Amino acid sequence: MSELPFPEDRILDTSYYGSQGIPHDLFSWLRTNEPIRRFHVTGYEPFWAVVNNQHIHEIEKQADIFNSYPQPILSPQSRRFGDQEEMTEEAQAFVADLLRGSPVADLFKTGDIMRTLIHMDAPDHAVYRDLVQPWFKPSNLSHFEQRMEEITTELLDGMMGDGSVQECEFVNDVAVYHPLRMLCELLGIPRSDENFLLRVTNEFFAGDDEDLQRSENPMDFLATVKEIYEYFYAMAEERRRHPTEDLGSYIANGTINGEPIPMMEMVSYYLVIATAGHDTTRNAIAGGLLALLQNPGELAKWQNNPDLTKLAAEEIIRWTVPVVQFARTATRDYKIGGKHIKSGDLLGLFYASASRDEAVIDNPFEFHVDRQPNKHVSFGSGPHICLGMLLARLEIRIFFRQLLSRLEMIELASEPRLIKSSFIHGVKHLPIRYKLKQAI
Repeated sequence: MSELPFPEDRILDTSYYGSQGIPHDLFSWLRTNEPIRRFHVTGYEPFWAVVNNQHIHEIEKQADIFNSYPQPILSPQSRRFGDQEEMTEEAQAFVADLLRGSPVADLFKTGDIMRTLIHMDAPDHAVYRDLVQPWFKPSNLSHFEQRMEEITTELLDGMMGDGSVQECEFVNDVAVYHPLRMLCELLGIPRSDENFLLRVTNEFFAGDDEDLQRSENPMDFLATVKEIYEYFYAMAEERRRHPTEDLGSYIANGTINGEPIPMMEMVSYYLVIATAGHDTTRNAIAGGLLALLQNPGELAKWQNNPDLTKLAAEEIIRWTVPVVQFARTATRDYKIGGKHIKSGDLLGLFYASASRDEAVIDNPFEFHVDRQPNKHVSFGSGPHICLGMLLARLEIRIFFRQLLSRLEMIELASEPRLIKSSFIHGVKHLPIRYKLKQAI
């Protein structure tokens, strides 16, 4: 094993991600010298870092060997919650007080506090995924396309003001609401509840970011989960009593193997659609705009040729790679990249590295809106490939196509700031100065 010329903790150091961004120097060295390497990072379970495109595809396509359960994400041990009996007395008292009188208290009595698609393996994963897959197919998304256009126009009209030069904090004034509003309408969530969902989503994916997290106490993460579960529990109960035509009602009244969906899996389903689908897309939109501001020649190229929108959106997804990593656990011994993985070993799949892999992407550290082909892995691959990737692509295309058609000038108003997270990463503050014209 070669000597690593970087601090080993950098691969998951949230402070580094927040100040410097994704540690591409470390990932580049690993891809060249040791694309599968054993890491021992303070506060985390030891894991194999998998950093190139080929190996990630090989692992993800063999979900029977590499399971998502029990740990689908590389997360600090302090933020993983097992059976309540295994907690300290102080933690048990906190949970008991938190859940007293809550209708979702029973969901916290098992060893797992959530069971989303990303936690599932065969055979459950395919069955639960197939339940809502039709909602995310092109034929169905086409029904929502006009509404996405209207949401985008509404947001850009709000940005425009009186048509003079304006300023805004793009992430929190605009980018957060574009996917959030669409997902709320998809699930049947009223606009009056948007800010609640935005707050708990920020807290859920906050990592170590003090601007987004509920508090520095890891146990408070459970309070956020409880709020989310209580909200979606009430929504499911209401949709069962009074079914509607939205996805929220479809899930509430859905069945698995002829039986109603268990409450844990149901609220987890709502959680993953409402949170993961929102945060990743908003980070792609915000990070995409930053990339264009940092590459004005590419911005001009795209403005002058709107037909590049499909390719440009794909390059934004590759460049921003909103999900840094997922994790898998080996179910048997396996040899890959000259390394012997043992049964029970944890592997971290670093999409942030694989989407800059020189072996499959030419000049990967250059941002090109006309890049073709574009073999990124930002959406993952294999059976766990992102359920909402077509929706995300459509939202990004519609937003930037409208923005660029109305844009007269744009520049940074001050320095952007990044999220302190090594899982869902992106821009958290993007102050801009701009001028928009009226929509034609």
